[in-house]
Amino acid sequence: MLLLGVLLVLALVGVVRALGGDEEVRSAGSSSATAVAADDSGAASPSDSGAEGPSDAGGATAEIPTPEAEGDGPADDAEMVRSGTVGEGTWALASPSPSAAVAEGMAVRTYAVRVEDGIGVSAEEAATEIARILADPRGWQELESVSFHQVATSEEAEFTISLGSPPTVDELCLPAKTGGTWSCRIGPDVALNSDRWLHATPTYDDLAEYRAYMINHEVGHFLGHGHARCGGAELPAPVMLQQSMDLEGCLPNAWPATSATG
Repeated sequence: MLLLGVLLVLALVGVVRALGGDEEVRSAGSSSATAVAADDSGAASPSDSGAEGPSDAGGATAEIPTPEAEGDGPADDAEMVRSGTVGEGTWALASPSPSAAVAEGMAVRTYAVRVEDGIGVSAEEAATEIARILADPRGWQELESVSFHQVATSEEAEFTISLGSPPTVDELCLPAKTGGTWSCRIGPDVALNSDRWLHATPTYDDLAEYRAYMINHEVGHFLGHGHARCGGAELPAPVMLQQSMDLEGCLPNAWPATSATG
């Protein structure tokens, strides 16, 4: 009888352990299924991803370009020229400038130039200067293996350089806050503040060099470059440093190929 009682107890313990093990397996399986379902729902439902913006007819969420602005809000420097110019809100498209032959292995990036009416700047003269800057061997060509070609309309272009009055540029650069002072790149658009084009900033005393810096900095954003820092006192500033605001101890430098960091 004693032996029979011991065997009965052992049998009951075995049953309890088996049931507990099954419960653990079921719990683990439920957790895995939940994780997979969450991953699937995230992948399949772009509307739940936190992205904002209009959708096309197919239901895909459109990507909102991220603005790259030089500065955030109004500048405090008393020497900064603020003309109060307000453009007419209409644009003059510049005719394409002659383009140089493209070297083998170079990628061609097309751009258009437009200038807002009423700001006192000729679209053709601005386009000629921009073309000269983009074709300069100190620019992005060798670093990026790229050649820039101006086209007649924004529809034909990969990016458009718009030279506009401060309030117009502020609107073009939204949601970045350019404060009536700064320029920006947002998506395929480079927006240049006319006050900076005509008057530069206190960090530069050579207007032509500042214009070269403006173009190379904002086009650098279009090419995928972010902001940089000064590499050391008295070194040429990286062109992607926000030189309009502060040189950080570096020397003014308008050209990617001659900066301390490339």
